[in-house]
Amino acid sequence: MNPFGFALAMVLAYCAWSALALGMDRHYADIHGRGAEPPEALRRRMRRLGTLGIVLTFAVAVKMQGWTIGPVGCLGFLTMAGVLQVLSLTYVPARVPVWSRWMMYAAPVLALLWIADMLA
Repeated sequence: MNPFGFALAMVLAYCAWSALALGMDRHYADIHGRGAEPPEALRRRMRRLGTLGIVLTFAVAVKMQGWTIGPVGCLGFLTMAGVLQVLSLTYVPARVPVWSRWMMYAAPVLALLWIADMLA
């Protein structure tokens, strides 16, 4: 398994869980203050981005490990990122959007490094 692919899958999974969490009333209120609710357009956009992140995580895991182990690896990536997300939302909820934004910026760099390593 390629370390860049592993990091890319983890980043995508964490960002996916972050997007799905920010589309929920409870987690949005934890970050933006009591009683705050996300607008309906933001809620739909976050759900779509979260779904896209999970699909991309699946694609990376299958590309790295093949169809026999890839789906199981994807579940592992989603589980590890989910645990990190739960801990982040529990102890430092205000940092979740910041960390997700930095990971989102790192994802294309990791993707390029992963592709370059596969081609080499």
